[in-house]
Amino acid sequence: MIDNLSEKRIKSLLKSCGHHSHSHLYYLNDKEWFWDSKYESLLVYRSVGNRRIVLGDPLGKPSSVKLLIEQFIASCKKDKKIPVFYQTKSAYLPLYHDLGLKSTKVGEEAQVELANFHLKGKPWLKLRNRISKFQRNGFTFEVLQPPYSNSLLNRLQAISDEWLAKRKEKGFSVGFFSKSYISQFPIAVLVGPDGNYEAFVSIAGERPHSETTNKPAFSRRITVDLMRYTNACPHGTMDVLFVSLFLWAKDKSYDVCSLGIAPLANVKDHLLAKLLYRYGCKLYNFKGLYEYKNKFAPHWEEVYFVYPPGTLPLNVALLSLIIHRPKDRTHKHKQIALSPAAEMDSPFEKRA
Repeated sequence: MIDNLSEKRIKSLLKSCGHHSHSHLYYLNDKEWFWDSKYESLLVYRSVGNRRIVLGDPLGKPSSVKLLIEQFIASCKKDKKIPVFYQTKSAYLPLYHDLGLKSTKVGEEAQVELANFHLKGKPWLKLRNRISKFQRNGFTFEVLQPPYSNSLLNRLQAISDEWLAKRKEKGFSVGFFSKSYISQFPIAVLVGPDGNYEAFVSIAGERPHSETTNKPAFSRRITVDLMRYTNACPHGTMDVLFVSLFLWAKDKSYDVCSLGIAPLANVKDHLLAKLLYRYGCKLYNFKGLYEYKNKFAPHWEEVYFVYPPGTLPLNVALLSLIIHRPKDRTHKHKQIALSPAAEMDSPFEKRA
């Protein structure tokens, strides 16, 4: 579990820098934490074989993040480990390239810009009608805030178990259900006509605007994490739940709602696509996921895979392994001293 000092540090960091698309996943307890030497920025990673696979870009101010990436790569070099960065954004690609790493696009993240979100006009007629139908049939939408009662957590567990059925939970880059993890976040629920909770999504991000005194300088965002529903739910349940969440978040003055990435969206790297299908993703409906998220008219932001030259196939195989085999573990916190600049120049031998 996260110790009190680490909890205090990350809350301070989130308050000053804002939440990222992956910051809620730091609480899964399946990753190791790596702070810069001044505790001003943080990244998380999983060790597998001789790889250290980082999830997303680090959390922190740009100046400290640059130093953290350099320190992490230098630490990998010292320990004879290979650094890999999964789901990074474009902002730090020049730095990764300067440090001898390559990058390839792996997909795009769907971000609904809430200030512009509405249900007016012909394009949204189907969704408006669907929401009206659910309301007539007695369904209601609520957003619940922690702490939660045991009876509520048991109901969410039952919904999750029913939704999973023969599916297996994934991990690392997506959340998985546990009562301790889901208790960290607000929960958007759809309540059925009989008063039972029938569907839910967990919401990561800043507190609602009504609970803050000053509007922060950074964009206020929420991220949809776990999405679960019962077999009794009518067709279109998740559409209604998502749209209701967008409207609620807009009313609370949030700027963005992230729906996560659509793997392989607009990716032209045929080798990467082939590798992703080969290593554990044959049944994953990449096209369908993109089309579903695209119905909400999001802004799409490119997402990358960063790695040393010549290592892509094994990196993808190991990444698939840790995503499809989540583990429950207590993360480790690693603190290092500043590394000499000379160690940063060329940490990897460039291979074709």
